[in-house]
Amino acid sequence: MSDTGPDGRDVSGELTVIIKAFQRPKTAAGAIESIRRFYPELRICVCDDGHHPVEALDDRVIVFRIPFDSGVSKGRNYLLREIQTRYFLVMDDDHYFSRHTRLEVMLRILKSNSLDILAGRVLENPGGRRRRWWKRRDLDFAMNLEFESETLRFVNGYRSKSRDFVFCDLVPNFFVARTDRIRSMGGWDERLKIAEHAEFFLRAKRAGLRTGYARKIRVDHIHLADECSSEDYAPYRKTRAPEFRRIWLETYGIKKVVTRTGRSVTAEEFIQHGIW
Repeated sequence: MSDTGPDGRDVSGELTVIIKAFQRPKTAAGAIESIRRFYPELRICVCDDGHHPVEALDDRVIVFRIPFDSGVSKGRNYLLREIQTRYFLVMDDDHYFSRHTRLEVMLRILKSNSLDILAGRVLENPGGRRRRWWKRRDLDFAMNLEFESETLRFVNGYRSKSRDFVFCDLVPNFFVARTDRIRSMGGWDERLKIAEHAEFFLRAKRAGLRTGYARKIRVDHIHLADECSSEDYAPYRKTRAPEFRRIWLETYGIKKVVTRTGRSVTAEEFIQHGIW
C-alpha cells in the first residue's frame, strides 16, 4: 500500500517519524493513531523511557525502551541512529496529525530549497472534541538567534521569505530534517533531559544548517489532562527545566539574554523562567 498523503506524493520510502515518549502512553498512542489516519505505511520509531511505554500499533511502529528518565535528547539521539531513510520527522508525543499535516509538502519544500530543517506550525488544542483538552493557543513563531559578546538575542521574524516558507534560525519542535546533516552536527546534547530546544537550534545555526518555517503546514498539540498533570509525569517537566538551562548557558558562556520583545534579562533570570 502506497503512503501518498493528500497530494499524491509517496513519502514512506523517504521519511521516518521519530517520537520521544515519556510517561504518557495514552497521549502517545493517540498521536500514532493520528499519523496512521493519513499515512498508513509510514515507519514510526518511538523511544520510550517511561515506566509504562506506549505499545506498537502495528508492524510499522517500532518501540525502543531505554532506561527510565534518560531524557529527550538521549532518546532522540537513540532514534537518530536507527533511521534508515534520508529524511526524518521530529515530533513530540502530544502532536496529533490532521488534514493540514502534509509531510509530502514539507519534503518538497525542503528538497527544492536546499534546506536542512523545515518546521511546521503547532496549534495547541484546535477544537472542543474533548472537554479535557486545554484552551486553544497558537504556538506560532519563527525567530532568529544572535550570539556575541556573551549575549544571546532571540529576534522575532525571519531573514528572508518565499511563497512557501521563511528562512530563520529557531522553529517549533515539529520539523522534517536531513538525516545526515543532523548526524553531522551531533544531534542533541545528551546532558539536557529537557530544555533542549533553543540549544539545539543555536548549535544547528553555528554548524551552518539552513532552517525554514512553513506556517501553512500544521500539527495539533493535544494535552490529555489526566496524563499531563499526573504525578508520574508533571514533576519531571517544567519544575526542573532550570537545571538543564543552566548547563547549556554556562557551556556557551552566556551572561545576558535579550528576548524577542526586546527585554534584557540576566542569564540567571533566563535560567529560572525560560523567557524567549
